[in-house]
Amino acid sequence: MRWCSFCALLIATLLLAHTFKPAMAGDKDKKDKPETKEGKESYLHIVPPVGGKEVKLVDWRFTLGTRHFSLTETAPKSKDKGPEYLEFREEKSTTYRNGIITLVPLTSVKKIAYDIEKKTVTCIAINDAGEPVTLVGSTKFSTSNRLTIEAEAVLEGLGNATVKFNGGLDKGGLQSIAFPTPKPAEKFKGATAVVTADDKEKSKHPAADVQPLYLVDGQYRIVPYLMFKKTVKVEIDKLAGLKWVPPMDKKKASNDYDVTLKDGTKHTLSLLTTVELDKKKTMTFVGLVGRVPVGYKLFALDAIYEFRVGEDEKK
Repeated sequence: MRWCSFCALLIATLLLAHTFKPAMAGDKDKKDKPETKEGKESYLHIVPPVGGKEVKLVDWRFTLGTRHFSLTETAPKSKDKGPEYLEFREEKSTTYRNGIITLVPLTSVKKIAYDIEKKTVTCIAINDAGEPVTLVGSTKFSTSNRLTIEAEAVLEGLGNATVKFNGGLDKGGLQSIAFPTPKPAEKFKGATAVVTADDKEKSKHPAADVQPLYLVDGQYRIVPYLMFKKTVKVEIDKLAGLKWVPPMDKKKASNDYDVTLKDGTKHTLSLLTTVELDKKKTMTFVGLVGRVPVGYKLFALDAIYEFRVGEDEKK
């Protein structure tokens, strides 16, 4: 196993968890009152586990299972800036703790439904073409596809109450969540590429405009290059392919990759997972992030077996 990169990513994950929690749980992050449409208020409709009767939520907010994500080279001044995305771990995401996460803008989510017996979850989202797309994931793991919603609920005959609902639990979790007026995901442009996952099937995941993603001061930032020992800098625009090289000794970790440039040049280089920006600041390589029809896909480093630019998706 690639223990060095795993440790670096684990530290990054813990730091991110600390970063995003206060940003989403604070009172200042409460959503504005739902917009009105045709004279009627729009609510978030949920079906809780007890009784199975639909509940209408107002002033709702997620405190677990989403993140604010701004794909820029300059980190935003506030950690809660940028659109809010649902973190959805689909099937074929590898068995690594840090695998492949689909980031779906909340504004494009139509419905989330849980099957407690099968331990599965489905998300229906509106893609960039305005079409509904169904994503399927598992709730078997405590770190994946879990949600917490805090809201003001309209309790029939009783009034309003501040309540908390959890999704993805083995027992007592939500049955479904329906979102008002979902909108198509933003259309995107960029060179196509395919990321091959480090799983038994070597599953392929197409994406566009793939960029290196780093963690700096607890925030995501894209950086247009990868760094290799000792001072090699490879611009992402010059990269044609990247493939992990397994270690000769299986007991040792490997950060070696076969690097292919667009001019045909090939090298075997050792990837740097921590890069020094200045004497007091470093950035940690998280993985690759690319655009997909329903939002983004974040490929954690340990989940990446190979990256190829310009591959035909049908292949």
